[in-house]
Amino acid sequence: MIAFIKDYDLSSIRKKLVLLYILNVTDIIFTLLLLQTGFFSEVNIFMVKAVESPLASFILKILLPAILLFYLYNRIKTSDLDSLKVSNIAINISLAIYILVNLSHLVWTALLPVFMRLE
Repeated sequence: MIAFIKDYDLSSIRKKLVLLYILNVTDIIFTLLLLQTGFFSEVNIFMVKAVESPLASFILKILLPAILLFYLYNRIKTSDLDSLKVSNIAINISLAIYILVNLSHLVWTALLPVFMRLE
């Protein structure tokens, strides 16, 4: 695991970008599902209005990130070693944030029965 985090070759960065995209997609899926329960609200101030529309959610959290990550990967393919190292650090930070967000969603999902009983 530590080797995967430290590794900044193109293959590892590609895998990290795919993982980042998957975590991004699961974030919006969890968010939309949890919002449907009525017990939760969107805390990301940039997404509050967007989650009111499934189309806006799809564009902002699924389509746009796919395009941006594809563009980023193509830019990274032509980068030198120093740029790869910096890119790896930025991607690892993004991964850590999305892992925490998804873990938070999992915890709230697990606690949902407790909230439902209290109502």
